[in-house]
Amino acid sequence: MFKYIAGNSIKHTIKCSHKVLMNNKIPIINFAIEESTNKKKIYNEHQKLLKNLNNKHKIAIKLSSFEFDKILLNNTIQNASQKNIQVIIDAEKGIDYDKYNDISNEIILNHNKEKCNVIKTYQMYRKDSFQALKEDSTFFSNKDIFFGTKIVRGAYWNSENKNNYLYINKEDTDSNYNKGIIYLSENDYKTYNILATHNKESINLGKLMNKYKEKKIFDFAHLLGMKEKLYNKIVMEGENVHVYVPYGPYKEMLPYLFRRLYENKDTIKYIF
Repeated sequence: MFKYIAGNSIKHTIKCSHKVLMNNKIPIINFAIEESTNKKKIYNEHQKLLKNLNNKHKIAIKLSSFEFDKILLNNTIQNASQKNIQVIIDAEKGIDYDKYNDISNEIILNHNKEKCNVIKTYQMYRKDSFQALKEDSTFFSNKDIFFGTKIVRGAYWNSENKNNYLYINKEDTDSNYNKGIIYLSENDYKTYNILATHNKESINLGKLMNKYKEKKIFDFAHLLGMKEKLYNKIVMEGENVHVYVPYGPYKEMLPYLFRRLYENKDTIKYIF
């Protein structure tokens, strides 16, 4: 299990991120404490983390860990942007979807006027995700705002697979994901996109779209300890690859670890 995390401290995380950088990949540092009820603790940890990072890193945050506190979230993103560190807003459970969507879009409007400081996550196992992606793309384009996306298949299949807003079949999710790739390749005004996937078909489609563009429009991302050989090869091919580097107190990381491991076990390839 420890191959999938950096450790339980910022010191361990910096050491791990250096290894990622040595492999010509970009570390996305994630203080992976989910279901937190101490937003001040989460905020303070991110401030300490940012002091130890530079613009070769990105960070990932969860709005729910900050208890959707706009002041703390905006302060964190402002501090990150001052160091030219991009912030990825990770996905939330379905029960928090509307709140996630509203606050994420508000944050993007505030922080992406001059460059892409904030990246929003789209879970393509949701039946409404492609429409949401199109609507956001049009909205931010009309506002002349930089639009950052991270495209995933989904993060909460284990707990939400009975909900009717999710695709039941893997094939439908795969089709929706790849449709999102094609759409973003055709609507790339002021966009920055990360394809977070372990799916070879989606990776190859993203690479193909990059090949036929004057400027690459897709970066890629994988989880620490997963699909390392595949993505090492992709780096050698000249693509930009990110690695999610989670850390935190071990006991408090268990919900994150169990969710990630469930998503990626061999018998369930729905998520990636």
